[in-house]
Parts: sequence; C-alpha cells; structure tokens
Amino acid sequence: MELTPLQVKELNRLVDKYEKRRDYASEEKSPRRTMLVLDKPKYPDYYHGSDSSFRLAFNRDMEELATMGLVEVEWVRFNRGNLLKRVILVEKALPLIYSLIKRKSKKEEYAGLTKLFGSWQGKSHPALAPFFQDMLCRLQKLMPLPPQVKLNDVKGYEDLFIGLKAFFDHRPQEVLKRQLSVNHFGDSKRWDELERNILWVIRAYCLSEEETNLEDETILSEQNIITNIRHINLSGPLIFTTPRGRVAVTAFYPDLGLSPVTLEDMKIEDCPASAVVTVENLTSFYQYIFAGPKDHLVIYLGGYHNRPRRLILNKLWDYFTGKGHTVPFMHWGDMDLGGFQIWKHLCQSTGIPVKPLYMDTKAYLAHLSQGQPMKEVYTAKLSRLLEDPFYLPFHPLVNLMLEKKIRVEQEAIKI
Repeated sequence: MELTPLQVKELNRLVDKYEKRRDYASEEKSPRRTMLVLDKPKYPDYYHGSDSSFRLAFNRDMEELATMGLVEVEWVRFNRGNLLKRVILVEKALPLIYSLIKRKSKKEEYAGLTKLFGSWQGKSHPALAPFFQDMLCRLQKLMPLPPQVKLNDVKGYEDLFIGLKAFFDHRPQEVLKRQLSVNHFGDSKRWDELERNILWVIRAYCLSEEETNLEDETILSEQNIITNIRHINLSGPLIFTTPRGRVAVTAFYPDLGLSPVTLEDMKIEDCPASAVVTVENLTSFYQYIFAGPKDHLVIYLGGYHNRPRRLILNKLWDYFTGKGHTVPFMHWGDMDLGGFQIWKHLCQSTGIPVKPLYMDTKAYLAHLSQGQPMKEVYTAKLSRLLEDPFYLPFHPLVNLMLEKKIRVEQEAIKI
C-alpha cells in the first residue's frame, strides 16, 4: 500500500521518538509507549480557527494507519471522530513500518556504520584514534552520534574520513583549499562543504584545551592548508640568498613580502640586527617599523603564526647561534588571553626563548583608559593562566588585569 506524504511524515516522527528513547537498546523496555501529542504549538494547522481541511485530512490518514495496525489513535473525550488527542506507535508493527516508509532501523543503520567506521579506523592518522574509539562505542551502544558527525549517507561519511585523513597528510608546502579538494574529492567545493565537520572533530578529539580556541584558519594553516597564499612581511637588516639571487631586505621600503616558497631555499648571508621582533597585528607592525629601533628585524605574524613564519624564525635562530651571537627574540602582541596564548605557542613551536615586548604592567597601566572590558567567562579563562608555570612572565600582568577587568589590544599601544 502506498502511504500519503502526511502518513510517512508522522510515522517518521514516531520512529524518531522511538529510536531516541533511553531504553531503545535495553533488553528491559519501559512500559511507556511512544506517541505524538497533538497540541497547538506542534500542530497549529490542526487547530486552525477557520480552515478545518488539515484536521480532517490528518484524522482520515491516522484512522487509516490505525486500521492497518500501525498506530492507535486516542480522541479527545466527548469529541470522538473530530479531535485527536494522541497518536500512539504500535511497536510490534515496526518491521512493516520501516518497510513502508523505506527506512532502515537504527540497529540496522548502526551495524552498517560500525563496519564503516571500523574499516577507516585502521587507515586513519593515529591522532584520530580517540575519535574512532568514541564513535564506535556510541554505535555499539546505539547512542546518538554528534550532529557534526551525523551525515546523510555512506558517501558523506566516507568523504568526512577522506577529509580527516587529508587534514593530517604531511605536506612540505602550503596547498590551497580548492586544490586540496580537487586532489581528494575531484570537486573544488567539497572541502568547504565538509570543513565545519572536519574542524569539529579536530577540536573535539585532537587538540589541547588551549588549541581549541584557535581560529579555523590558524588550525588549517598549521597543516599548510590555506585559502589564499599569504606573504611573510618583514623589515630590517637582513641579507639572504636563494638559487635565484641575493636579496637585501633594506632595499625594500617600508617592508618586503616573501612567498612561503621562497623561505624553503633561503640561506641567511648576513643579519646585523640587534633584535628580532615578531608583531601580532598589521597596524602595530608598521608602527614598529616607523617608530621602533632601525636595527631591529621586524616580522609580521598575522595573529597565530604558521609553519613558514616559524621557518624563518628558526633559520634566524640557527644563524645567530651558529655565529655565537646572542640576539634577543621578542614578541609584541595583545595584552589579552589570545595574545598570551600566541606567545606561548610561538615559544613552544619554535623552541626559541621569545621574550614579551610591551606586554607588561607598565605598558598596561599607561594605556588602561583605551582598554576593553572583560566578561566573567573571559576572566575565568584568563585566571587559569595563573595555574600554568609557562605563563609566569605574565602572572603580574594577569593579576592586574583580573583586578581591573580590562584587556588592552596591541593597537592601543603607542611607542
């Protein structure tokens, strides 16, 4: 028998409720029955004041399902045949219901997904092991999958797994998202369609608590996945060579933008800088070029640094240590949670003892009037930095910020 669209819709609603029950996977079922309650908020058309067509069609369709033994109907007292109160699922009819609405049962669907997830578990990056273990545990217990992982069909899941695998692929150079998408899916837009799902998995299962706060662009750039090629801007006394020639950065004013590809073959010939300074924001980068010491080599990070920016820092560090020169490396960023975390990430990912610059109580108090208020959730996160010994250089400043409840962005600082 062919069901009406309304019958299919309501049977699907009943099956959804049944499969979401806490005792769905239990051998001991609750006597509670699965039903749809026809109240006004959920069924406004059923109670339409001047048009009874939907109510009459609904009643007719539900009575037909009851005749087929798929549901039971319960009428409002003294209003039998006119006003429905509840539509109740007949559980013993579920095999027929699944067939009529052309839907697999949750148990059948999850059995297939268990095989699919298990097959990808062994060929995915080790960092994804917690994700697959959690998903397989959920599937075996017939628990709901997170909305970010719940996809429409097998191809959707396979594409997600391909995307996750591609995320962790080793790539020595940056790759544009569109090219990555073509390489792995044969479709330049498929990565963008799955990116939200991919990054949810990465944040939930593969990153530290601090790293989960990183912006999408930063997480992707760590894997050399970019939307557009970003040049590395720098200014100051640096001479380097590549297979294509010799370059003096001071010949370019006020700064020089280098392609990440250039850094791979760069060999530092000379760098008479008295300090290397990384700057978080573009406005402050140019302020430092114009107002800061002229013998400093200044590098624009653009928020969180990625591999190419760390590569040039490591090459500079190796150059100075190789020459036996003690040249300070400093970082200037926002006096806020993100700025402190960027500094820590910079130190840890490069292995260079980078010192904070203009990120102390003196600079903070001098520019307090230009700061921004902090909300309670923000201050709670900030206070946790006091529990981390790595942030010890910032503890006096963090304590002062918690007292004043103000954060100061880098652009407010005048040097």
